[in-house]
Amino acid sequence: MPVLIAIDTATPDTGVAILKDNEIVAQYNWLSHQNQTVELLPRLEWLLESAGLSLKDASAIAVSIGPGSFNGLRVGLSTAKSLAFALDIPLCGIGTLELAAYPYLASGLKVWALLPSGQQEYAAAVYQKDGDGLKEVAKPYITNLADLAAEVSEPCVICGPISQTSQAELKTLLGDKKTVFAPADIRPSRAASLARLAKKRIEDGLTDSPAGLQPLYLRRPQISPRKHRTGLPLSQNKAVIWDMDGVIADSAPFHMRAWQTTFAEIGYTFSEADFYRTFGLRNDMIIYSVLGEKSDADTIHTLADRKEHLFREYAGQEIKLFPGVIELLKSLKAAGYRMAIASSAPLANIKLVMTKLGIGDYFLATVSEKDVTKGKPNPQVFLLSAARLCASPEECLVIEDAPAGVEAAKKAGMKCIAVTNSQQPQALSEADMIVDTLGKISVEDIAGFIGLAGAK
Repeated sequence: MPVLIAIDTATPDTGVAILKDNEIVAQYNWLSHQNQTVELLPRLEWLLESAGLSLKDASAIAVSIGPGSFNGLRVGLSTAKSLAFALDIPLCGIGTLELAAYPYLASGLKVWALLPSGQQEYAAAVYQKDGDGLKEVAKPYITNLADLAAEVSEPCVICGPISQTSQAELKTLLGDKKTVFAPADIRPSRAASLARLAKKRIEDGLTDSPAGLQPLYLRRPQISPRKHRTGLPLSQNKAVIWDMDGVIADSAPFHMRAWQTTFAEIGYTFSEADFYRTFGLRNDMIIYSVLGEKSDADTIHTLADRKEHLFREYAGQEIKLFPGVIELLKSLKAAGYRMAIASSAPLANIKLVMTKLGIGDYFLATVSEKDVTKGKPNPQVFLLSAARLCASPEECLVIEDAPAGVEAAKKAGMKCIAVTNSQQPQALSEADMIVDTLGKISVEDIAGFIGLAGAK
């Protein structure tokens, strides 16, 4: 049952849609007031849940690529690219004007799609029906109403999110030319059109590389960097992704005790060396390393549940933060960094640690073992975290303590700081920086790694 997720954040008229078995099974459209960064992933995950699905069920991702607002396109593209990379599924980018034109192609007329572009100008393109899809007659370009009216030479449909006032002005300029205007107050879901168009293109093998897909801007983005009141540049969409066990929480003794008890109950030993050799891996990988071929699915599930129950019992009263963690969390939040926890642990463990240590307010997203299909050193957990923070991999820095985590961060294309809370420095040599305590890391250090202009 193929499941395609469509994401359209090109304009404030934001939308997501889910196509399953050739049908739109769920869609949600809303007017976003420059808040797509924090709205997109929660609403997408809610929509998936309402359809009885999750991100792991996705078999393809589609995204609108512009023209549109700079920030809106950045949010949609970074999310779609990170999801496609993390889930290892096809990605398809389609122009915003194509999506606006698609619902009107059945008219048999050429369709002029318009999108306000500021300064009394419009992004415009012309399309016509071509089988199950559409054909581009005129590429997207910037024009004004007077020039557009002069270029219309045959009967057509004119559509797009243009105001009734602009429609009236354009009708006057067109005179007696035969045109049909799509109602200004009815705006078909671009996300639904995106899902349908992308399905056909993906079936035809027309997919995009997450690394290569770029937004379509018809004008150079106008960006004025803001300064944070501390004097540090506001991070905008820079992100810090934290591992939890061994980085934030001094949890290793409780995990080791829980594993040793669990394996002892079935007649196996699990030494301290075994523990540190597998620290940071998923439970199924740890169990397989001990039981080998005896680790069938039922056994893994039973042992993992037992171990995590014991961990929460042991850690619930005594778990503590590592030195320097709370100070760095406070500094990063004050500087505007977006933060997530990306852990191989069950969600119940993450919630326990966040509650006991009082750190929940610092994180905008969490990714746990239930969210991914592949554990570290696969980069999936970090790429999904980036997607939930609406950040691209190059905008992210990972803080890790385990070799598998460092390897996963580098495979994700992210910078990595490793702290030697559980490993010797030589085991973490792939990291960009190695420290023996997070008390030695400053916001300026992190800004230097992920490219904030003006960082000292």
